[in-house]
Amino acid sequence: MASDHMMRASDLDRDAVVATLRDAYTAGRLTLEEFDERMTAAYASRTWGELRKLTEDLPAQPVLGSDVPGRHLPAPALPTHPPRTNGSPPPPMRHRRRPVALFPLVALWVLLALATRTTHEVVGPTLILVMALFFVSLARRR
Repeated sequence: MASDHMMRASDLDRDAVVATLRDAYTAGRLTLEEFDERMTAAYASRTWGELRKLTEDLPAQPVLGSDVPGRHLPAPALPTHPPRTNGSPPPPMRHRRRPVALFPLVALWVLLALATRTTHEVVGPTLILVMALFFVSLARRR
């Protein structure tokens, strides 16, 4: 394989370097002027060697050549769990719950208010419906 100074850089390689530079700037490792200079140089770079020089003093290094077919890249790090000593199964995954959509309730309330031309006849049933949905959502969380 050719050396880094001979291997031509792709747009994805340039974007990876700019993302690394952006992360370094937001972490306070680069000043705005340094970030601007290096970003301009990254987009003008032609080889991997030129791109690597822009990030060689930073702790994180971009992965170059991710778009090269057949290139074996390091596998992304998978999250590790602490070892289980008693052989018990892992704890269940907790999923984020979607908030209850209030749009259908508001639309129903507006339609009922328009149909009856008053709001006081609609407020009672709407409150009962909202309370019922609230208690159903509490029951589902358990």
